[in-house]
Amino acid sequence: MKKLSLLMASLLFLAACSNDKAAEPVEEPKKQDAAVEEQDTAAEEQQELSEEGFITQVTANQILVNNIYFTIPKDAKVSFKNGTDTTDGVVGDIRTGMKVSVDYTGPVKETFPMEAEAQTVSILNDEASAEQSEALLAYIEGEQLSSLVILGQPIVRDNEIGFLFNNMIDGEMTEVRVNLDTHEYTVGGE
Repeated sequence: MKKLSLLMASLLFLAACSNDKAAEPVEEPKKQDAAVEEQDTAAEEQQELSEEGFITQVTANQILVNNIYFTIPKDAKVSFKNGTDTTDGVVGDIRTGMKVSVDYTGPVKETFPMEAEAQTVSILNDEASAEQSEALLAYIEGEQLSSLVILGQPIVRDNEIGFLFNNMIDGEMTEVRVNLDTHEYTVGGE
């Protein structure tokens, strides 16, 4: 009997403490607001975007540029741009270390790294871009790194290019500076 009394007291206590949602009026979502939200989402998905940076990883159908994995569909256009002229290329021309500009439309998957589908990949092969690409590739090959994410845009000054990397294998963030002439580099201010 004592157990039954304790059980009843507990149930009454819980009932008194509960939030009675059934008693609160429920607001109907406005149909107009939902339609506007849907249009905004569709506009975001169709917005043309561009990302310029360096390729730090190439797989069978994706490239990693800065912090975005771009899927490269079969109909994606690839070209070489040297500052004045543009020539056609093919997906097989894409290599790790290249400086590129990727045009794409949304949606962008909010993962890390993010994911999107490329429409065009322009390989920047002007003199400055080629010099920067060679310096980055020297670092990647010298350290034998296969999974780097560049955070932010690289900074070029005083004949040196600086990157902030996230090594996806161990999760460490590192600042790297590479001399554009000698390809010697310092890691984390060493």
